[in-house]
Amino acid sequence: MNLTDTDRARDELAKAVRAGHPETIARTVVSNVWPLYTTHPDALTAAVVELPSSLLDRHPILRVIHPMTAVLARRARTYQPVPHAQDARLMSADELDFLTLAQMLSFRVNGDVTAAMVYARRLEDRLLETAAEGRERIDGPLWFLHHQIGTTMLAAGDSGRALLEFATARQLGKFSGQQYAERMALARTALAHAIRGTLSEAERALAEAEEMPEVTALHASATMSSELIATALIAVDRRSGVVDELLSGACPVDSIELNWPFALLARCRAYLSRHRPEDALEAIRLASDGHPTQRGSFAADVVASSTIEALIATGDSAYAWTVVKENPKVGVLTLLATAHLALHDGRLDTAAHELRALASDQTLGPAQRAEAVLLSGWLELARTGEIDAETARQISRISQRADRRRLLEVMPRQLVDRVKEVLDAEAAEQWVVVTEGIVFRDLQARPSLTSGELRILNALPAQRSTANMASSFHVSPNTVKSQLRSIYRKLGCSTREEAIRIATRMRLLAASMSD
Repeated sequence: MNLTDTDRARDELAKAVRAGHPETIARTVVSNVWPLYTTHPDALTAAVVELPSSLLDRHPILRVIHPMTAVLARRARTYQPVPHAQDARLMSADELDFLTLAQMLSFRVNGDVTAAMVYARRLEDRLLETAAEGRERIDGPLWFLHHQIGTTMLAAGDSGRALLEFATARQLGKFSGQQYAERMALARTALAHAIRGTLSEAERALAEAEEMPEVTALHASATMSSELIATALIAVDRRSGVVDELLSGACPVDSIELNWPFALLARCRAYLSRHRPEDALEAIRLASDGHPTQRGSFAADVVASSTIEALIATGDSAYAWTVVKENPKVGVLTLLATAHLALHDGRLDTAAHELRALASDQTLGPAQRAEAVLLSGWLELARTGEIDAETARQISRISQRADRRRLLEVMPRQLVDRVKEVLDAEAAEQWVVVTEGIVFRDLQARPSLTSGELRILNALPAQRSTANMASSFHVSPNTVKSQLRSIYRKLGCSTREEAIRIATRMRLLAASMSD
């Protein structure tokens, strides 16, 4: 397999194209794919698009290179990248590297990130356990293999491991002779740091990327959008107000690029910070409709968590719980959004369960850990009516960082006020300054009902008769009537219909049934 001789690759491809035999063209491309991809991408694409579908299916790397593959993945039959067994047996170690890479990329394009991760791990194992001549060359494709493994990990939501792969890709890229390699790695490094909330590291990577040469046309769009989205995520977290301009240059919601879920996250966070949840829901709908199912992916985590947060803002928590049930254990962002929803609705046991799961997750980035601290403070206040001094200090420390401005918006007004009361005078003054300009939601006070009253309240929609409820609960009709009078008084109503309507709006029915 030719991995480094660009002139030979160009000449062999030109000769095969002149001969006009599709099988010869396909084999020539496969044998010279790396130098063609890095140095002669236009000639490579022109040759691949003329090949019949049967040859594309036989050689997975050709199917991945074909420009229509990513577009059709959204609507056409999912492509299963399985080569002929005889072809695989005859492959060299370098060719098997590229086959595994092609399989990883194919599943990633098709939206099956779980399957893509299987091949990412398989490629990792190959790099560690098997020798290949091309990987030992300083100008070989090893940097690109690490870059794509890292990108798949990022797509799966594992930003920590992705950073290690991007660091390796960058170091190898310095020696490869392909000047754009380092910038590609830096762009994805910045994106991973922005997701984790390590914004200073993201900015450092972006600053270094600016000093690097421009990338080739083949990688320009993905690299530029990675840099723009990372910058937008930083701006959103710091509430700097330049997000729209940045996102206008990044990929749209229906983009076929891998970066689309990261752009969607930035857009939704910007809309929610501006109290425009309906716009966030529309962006989510368009993005979801325009892409294949992202099983086990960061995209699924973004879609579910952003939908839940937007529905909380619109007041439709009933639908938000439907989203939670349809997306069990999707990812860290969805766990955080579920904890937020549970606290908003007073489902304290559910909130505590989600926060315990987050506390034991060693993959969380600093931003996710900070948000979990804020939600834990909310839970403490909801359970006891107080927060201790250490909780207040932890929340105050989070607020001192400009990187965490967006996270403060999750807190209810009651928690903000209580933190101020608990802090010492100097810290309280700083707290007032850092929270100035942020609009906090007031928690709606809900009446405290006894377990018996909650039981009767839940029975109202299904059982219209006092006698029926008394018989079902093995109590006297007078007991039911007494509890109904107490419920009406606490809810401020006088009929069953009003009680059901008010209890639904206050989420008393849902809360009592779930906790």
